Amino acid sequence: MEALIIVAHGSKLKSSNDEIVDIVLKIENSVKDENLIVFHAFLELAEPSIFMAINKAISNECTKIKIFPYFLAAGKHVQEDIPCEIKKFKKLYPQIEFTLLPHIGKCTGIEDMIISNS
Repeated sequence: MEALIIVAHGSKLKSSNDEIVDIVLKIENSVKDENLIVFHAFLELAEPSIFMAINKAISNECTKIKIFPYFLAAGKHVQEDIPCEIKKFKKLYPQIEFTLLPHIGKCTGIEDMIISNS
């Protein structure tokens, strides 16, 4: 089993967090692979935390866990905070493959997406 965890910042505004939940549900509904479970997580101000989401993936017997930073730019959260959390889990679970995916700003085609929506 594999997991994809989409990690957003988190907000005090419920509506902002709900946007992330909605996007993740759309992604989950579009996934054709029955061996892939999609989760959402927040770094701050909301739950589930990245810690909780990774633990949930592990409890679902996921042996490959991909982390997608839902961040436009590579600030402190992308460069330090998320990798730090992954590093902790790699030590605890060396048998699980953890992969940090590129953040949104590094995704192929983002320029086309921005232009097509302007």
